[in-house]
Amino acid sequence: MDARTRAERDGSDGVAGCRLDDFLNFLAQRWMSHIVWTLAQHPAIRFGALRRALPGEISARVLSNRLKALEEEGFVVRRDLGTLPLHVEYSLTPRGRLLDAELRRGEAQIGGTKIADAKER
Repeated sequence: MDARTRAERDGSDGVAGCRLDDFLNFLAQRWMSHIVWTLAQHPAIRFGALRRALPGEISARVLSNRLKALEEEGFVVRRDLGTLPLHVEYSLTPRGRLLDAELRRGEAQIGGTKIADAKER
């Protein structure tokens, strides 16, 4: 195992580059951008409805883990409706809405690039 620090290996400053890498890796997890995009379409949405609204099949466990991670980072708020059986709804925080806006802006900017074209094939 290489004992050099990450900054020494990748030439980054060891602080800002790592934070950006960590953030991009966080967003690159499967389903993250889809969850943010879907949550942005609703003022609040319950777990089951969110799961059905996502494109494709996502397990309840994965969705739950992704929502917890988004909540821990301050992008999502979970509201317990106080009923039995347990009913909760999720919505984007102002920080989550800002993230959604940036993701949409990025998506608009990459339209027509080789990356976007290759993905469509």
